Amino acid sequence: MINITTNRMIIRNFKQDDWHDLLEVLVDKEASEYAIYDHPFPTGEREVKDITNWFSQGDSFLAVYEKTDKKVIGYIAINSEKRSEYNLGYCFLSSYQEKGYATEACVVIINYVFDTLKGEKFTTGTAVLNIPSCKLLTKLGFHKTGESISSLRKNAEGKAIEFIGASFELSKDAWLKTDYNTLQ
Repeated sequence: MINITTNRMIIRNFKQDDWHDLLEVLVDKEASEYAIYDHPFPTGEREVKDITNWFSQGDSFLAVYEKTDKKVIGYIAINSEKRSEYNLGYCFLSSYQEKGYATEACVVIINYVFDTLKGEKFTTGTAVLNIPSCKLLTKLGFHKTGESISSLRKNAEGKAIEFIGASFELSKDAWLKTDYNTLQ
């Protein structure tokens, strides 16, 4: 079980009763201008209950619980691709974006993976046009390792929606040289 407390949040395993908050996060995500750059998530009540149940059974998807508002405002994904290598993902309600929540959550999760799980490297990707996500990754010390044409969704006619995706990487050595206390 993961339970990490920051000044404003608790980053923890999902609980089955988080489904309603996760539904709000996913509906908000799917309405975002950036939704076309990610895999579609279901937004039906039954499907979100199933996703929440699946999330609650492991440590790969973590709820970001805001202490003052007493609700889940997003999630962090830390999937292990290879031994000691992790993929970082995140999603936050738009009403909590640009307020430092993602930075705060990512800093403690990166520390957790490098210190507790003995990870050596993070990889991740986002659309080049997802400027807020690119800025966050750069702020966290990730560096761009490449670009490629990607497609994760289709339009109404069934044609692939293509975009330029950027790959990013952060090594433990680079992270240890970062004064992450100044990032928040």
